[in-house]
Amino acid sequence: MSLPLPTIPRPRGEMGSFSFSEAEIEAEAIRLQEAIQQHQRWPIETCRGIAPITLEINRLKKEKNVFLIAHTYQTPDIIYGVADEVADSYTLSKAARDASQQTILFSSVRFMAETAKIVSPHKMVIHPSPEAGCSLSDGITAQDVRDLRAQYPGVPVACYINTTAAVKAECDVSVTSSNYLRICERLPGEKLIFVPDRFMGAHLQKALQGKKEVIVFDGECEVHAVFTGEKVRQWRKRIGENLSILAHPECSADVLEEADFVGSSEKLIHEAIRLGKVGQPDVMLITECGTAERVMAEAEDELNLYGACVMCRHMKATQLEDILQALQEPRDDQIIEIDSDIIARAQHNLDEMFRLAE
Repeated sequence: MSLPLPTIPRPRGEMGSFSFSEAEIEAEAIRLQEAIQQHQRWPIETCRGIAPITLEINRLKKEKNVFLIAHTYQTPDIIYGVADEVADSYTLSKAARDASQQTILFSSVRFMAETAKIVSPHKMVIHPSPEAGCSLSDGITAQDVRDLRAQYPGVPVACYINTTAAVKAECDVSVTSSNYLRICERLPGEKLIFVPDRFMGAHLQKALQGKKEVIVFDGECEVHAVFTGEKVRQWRKRIGENLSILAHPECSADVLEEADFVGSSEKLIHEAIRLGKVGQPDVMLITECGTAERVMAEAEDELNLYGACVMCRHMKATQLEDILQALQEPRDDQIIEIDSDIIARAQHNLDEMFRLAE
């Protein structure tokens, strides 16, 4: 696979000593390397170095009955080393809601951990990296939504799930990259307000043209905004017409027009793997790097991944040592706390998402 990937994060400091035998560490290192399936970027020496940490995290999860979930954009050592479930926002929000464990550790960005707390207010939700934000969720406030409602009274407001709990509390329904079109089609009336992603909003405007007027807020994902239609066209010209372009809907309209398939992170992974199975190995993934790394690990058939992915600095803020520290003794700022009124109103928002998406 030829896709250039960023340098993998290295542990930032000493994590202390662990009481695992050399045999246990070696077995764990082999497990990690075989699961990640990138032997050059994750050589056995690197896997040996992190094996004691993954072993200790997995031990503590069992001891403390913690359910550890991770977004697809997290690094492979987290995804294949310690996560109990890995998926996109929609699937993980349901997993947090339905988990039997009373403690959830969410390896992700802040808004996702807040979403887990909204759907499970009685559970403890731990977020190892409180500083890990999101350009979309950081780019809109609850007051922005109130201002839009005042400008367009009575018009339903749909928010992308990449928003804070306070913003969700002001909106009628959340949507994800896997269900935004279905949900927005089902909202009442001939108008809707969509926040905060202007690129996804533009895709909605095109898809619902003649059915609904879509009023769009001017926010964007800093990762997906980097991709352009011209760059995609250059790659197709270089590789040939057999190149399959798979794009995330947070990309701009000129990128989506060039794409052969548009979908959420999970759908992009499934489509790339499917293309390998049917003998169409030339694939370009237009999204965050974690998606490509999962395809590398999980595709059984040969794939040629082209282009250059873009790394989310927020998603890559969390490292194994952060997870271990949060499991051992979470700080106050790592425990998600949300005002009960905001939870109640945001809960209605997410209940509507689950209802309209099914």
